[in-house]
Amino acid sequence: MDYKEILKKYWFAGVIAIFLIAGLIYFTNDLMKDQVKGAKTDDGKDIVFKFDDKSYTSDEMFDELFSDVFEGKDIGAILPILELEVYRNADEVTKAMEEDAKSNTTQLITNLKMQVGEGWERTLDQLLIQEGYMAQKGEAGLLDLFTILEVRSKIERDYILAHKELYEPYMEENEPRLISHILVKMEDPDNPTEEETKKMDEVKEALAKEGAVFSDVAEQYSDDNSKEQGGSLGLVTKTSIEEYVEDFRNNVYTKKAGETTEWFKTEYGYHIIKVDATTMDGFMELNNYSIFTEIFKKDASIRLDITWEQIEKQDLKFGEDEKLNQAIKDHYTGKGE
Repeated sequence: MDYKEILKKYWFAGVIAIFLIAGLIYFTNDLMKDQVKGAKTDDGKDIVFKFDDKSYTSDEMFDELFSDVFEGKDIGAILPILELEVYRNADEVTKAMEEDAKSNTTQLITNLKMQVGEGWERTLDQLLIQEGYMAQKGEAGLLDLFTILEVRSKIERDYILAHKELYEPYMEENEPRLISHILVKMEDPDNPTEEETKKMDEVKEALAKEGAVFSDVAEQYSDDNSKEQGGSLGLVTKTSIEEYVEDFRNNVYTKKAGETTEWFKTEYGYHIIKVDATTMDGFMELNNYSIFTEIFKKDASIRLDITWEQIEKQDLKFGEDEKLNQAIKDHYTGKGE
């Protein structure tokens, strides 16, 4: 696959973003429109931009961008675009991935409408460009982007799981675990009211019932915002647990996976903690992939290795530009240094 041709196909939608990143030219949309409106070259091609008394067609601007900016010297502006194309058709898109991409698309658009209002579509297109995505606009583009990211996440997870040496040291050092809790909030935890005590008893009774599911009980009874996620507090480690109050963090590592604590008191009220998982297998069974984010934070070079493996596997090239191809190889094989 020739990446230069891919970029040439999509590049103009994000040319402003590329210019800003590369630091080449400053201009505004209005200025650009005034300068090039209706202009054409002698052979009939549209002039899309004028700068320093020179007219540029789309192809000329693209070629000059590559010859003057990239030349293997600075590939930072194209990496987001390149990586999206690397993962676009890198693996099968499952039904579950499609559903997750649709759900993420709906959620992001809903949030944009709430936060931005009528200008949400323009903001969305800007966000797509910022992510290096230029193939489509609007909701269709966002769905496509999320689908690509689902594929990438699956490939990255599979790579990590196939290389225990990449995650076992992290697991041993950080002791990550997924936890959930139920909180009965109290104004004065040292003196629970009759109503608060009754609620604690109801929680224990509900948990003791045959077939009881902790997340269901948490959703029904907990006074914490986490109730919307079935009481889940997500992934904690020996380091991140320090963010919690002392009595809470002292209880997190007292139980094994599947076990729950007894009621214990903090300044917020009384809690019960359930340890949901403590191993990679446990995380996978719960479809909780936050552990991978933590592993990549610990060693960002792993993602470079994974992407380079995909580039080699797919035999991807960036046109005939040897300097650019070498710069890309150096970025991934040299750990980005």
